[in-house]
Amino acid sequence: MVVSHGFWQQRLGGDPEAVDRAVYIDDVPYTVVGIMPSAFRTYRTEDFWTPSVPEDIRKWELEAGYELVARLSRGVTVEEARRELQAIAASVDLKDFSGWGDGGRTLGVVPLKEEVVGDSAYPLQLLLAAVAVVLAIACANLAQLLLARSDRRVGEFATRKAIGASSSQLFRLALTESLLLSAAGGMGGVALAYWLLPVLLALAPSEIPRIAEATIDGRVLATAVALVVLTGCAFGMTPALRLARLSVLQAMKRAPGRPSPRSAQFRSALVVVQVAASVTLVALAGLIGRTFFTLLPSNPGFQAESLAAFLVHLPPKLFPEPADRLRAWNELVRRVEARPEVASVGVGSNVPFGHDDGFGSVRDLAERGRADGTEELNADVRAVSPSFFQLFQMPLLRGRNFTAADRAGAPGVAIVNERLARKLARGGHALGRRVHIGFDAPLPAYRIVGVVANRRSSGATTDVWDEIYIPHKQSRAQLGYLIIRSELDSRTLDRALRQEVRAALPQLPDNPRLTAAAMEDLISESVAGPRFSATLVSGFSALALLLAAIGLFGLVAYSVSQRRQELGIRAALGARPRDLVVTITRSAVAVTAGGAAVGLAAGAYLTRFVESQLYAIEPLDVPTFVGAAVLMLVVAGVAAYVPARRAARTDPMTALRYE
Repeated sequence: MVVSHGFWQQRLGGDPEAVDRAVYIDDVPYTVVGIMPSAFRTYRTEDFWTPSVPEDIRKWELEAGYELVARLSRGVTVEEARRELQAIAASVDLKDFSGWGDGGRTLGVVPLKEEVVGDSAYPLQLLLAAVAVVLAIACANLAQLLLARSDRRVGEFATRKAIGASSSQLFRLALTESLLLSAAGGMGGVALAYWLLPVLLALAPSEIPRIAEATIDGRVLATAVALVVLTGCAFGMTPALRLARLSVLQAMKRAPGRPSPRSAQFRSALVVVQVAASVTLVALAGLIGRTFFTLLPSNPGFQAESLAAFLVHLPPKLFPEPADRLRAWNELVRRVEARPEVASVGVGSNVPFGHDDGFGSVRDLAERGRADGTEELNADVRAVSPSFFQLFQMPLLRGRNFTAADRAGAPGVAIVNERLARKLARGGHALGRRVHIGFDAPLPAYRIVGVVANRRSSGATTDVWDEIYIPHKQSRAQLGYLIIRSELDSRTLDRALRQEVRAALPQLPDNPRLTAAAMEDLISESVAGPRFSATLVSGFSALALLLAAIGLFGLVAYSVSQRRQELGIRAALGARPRDLVVTITRSAVAVTAGGAAVGLAAGAYLTRFVESQLYAIEPLDVPTFVGAAVLMLVVAGVAAYVPARRAARTDPMTALRYE
């Protein structure tokens, strides 16, 4: 065998003499002939490779298919390789991949990067885009504040220029100040990233490839330095150019701190951009958040509390016959049931919200056709014990449950959920109908004896799957779950179950990677992807709202400082404080409304890029978009009210004396 670096470290203790060492797997000796470097990483950290595999895995591969890896010739595209392979497939009667149950062998061509990254790339790209939007809002915010500050420094820079400072020197001075400000923020951001990284890793779904390897290394720090320089130039360039090109004569003519009309218009435009970006981000966050809450199974159809599942593997080498496996299961269930802390026990080949499935073809053998007119369909096939339905609180709608008589050698029986029953027969009256289950001949026949209620099985969709259940005693499954209802926490329950496995099946090797999992944890993990996206995008949108509010506050506060004499005259002529507040706030709300309109239009356009991340919700969901705009207007009103209220309370004589 050739072992991975993780296998060498974890299983072989990093032994430098591990090469030529014998390693036993299922009592079969293998000689280690090579160790892969740490940079060679696959799906699992403890992989190993052998030129031959056990017979049971070989049989599974013959059913599930093989994965071939090929390196394309230089200059050949994936599409060209796909066309060539399709031609080869046609010559040997292979079919291009088109889904389950197409009646023949299949062939597909997928780039390795796409195979590894899978569906994780697109959500991460969306999150990166959200980061860029927040960064752009922050830059616009700081540019606006620096422009306001530059109005205050017109006299200072005019004096510097008058006594001999060149335009390039003034430009470097102003830009250096911006870069120092950016560097301070960058150092704070890196420190915050160190603190937040463990939190993000805890939130991130395990399906993201190599997420556990995420760390703040030299590449991340180099990117941070580059962003510090880029953002420092982005928000400091305009104020620096403005001060460097300053005309001494015009500066002396202008009143101190009085902004130029062009500067005021530019700051207003920056606020409009901030508001538009914030509204867009909040709207998209609302769509993704609603998707998460839609998928979150508030009522999965069973009582998940105190319910746990423990995966057990009975390899054919140790249990070659189905009867051997059945006796092992019976002994294991008997011992677990005898424990006083265990309320009830069941067995299932898979569990709801788990990471595995057992899809198979279901063909109706009755002479009359199926309700939808097709010959066969695909359903999730589950081998379960009679107590399975009680554990998961699935009421029996029609027919009967499995009994002790439904054992190996007895006529095959099956129970279907209501959704599958309605597909098999009009009105769901499927009792007594006989079906074949599986893809390969000869197919066993099962008579439907019961119909159970529908319930969700996945966190990736709210749809109910077609499900068919067969007695665990009539299956040949090597893998199965012990399903336990107990008040013990999952860690304590795991230790107890391992004790019973060792006592009942001493020949079975202990696998530390197979642990007891609480059903509540499985449900939570099933929506980890949508929760991760919703949490991060919501966090980014909240930050964008905060930055936009700060920008509006700064704009209004600066505008009030420039209009203090005007406001004093209004107050002296009889304007009430409430009227002054309305006057000041109205302009801020008008700017916000313009930005919100732009943001809604941008959000409506950008929904095409997040449509694949939405479920059971329209991309152009009116309540979400209206809510984002209203929220921004409320934030703008609050941000503008504070400086407006303070200005309205100013004594008119004090305002008139202001210079």
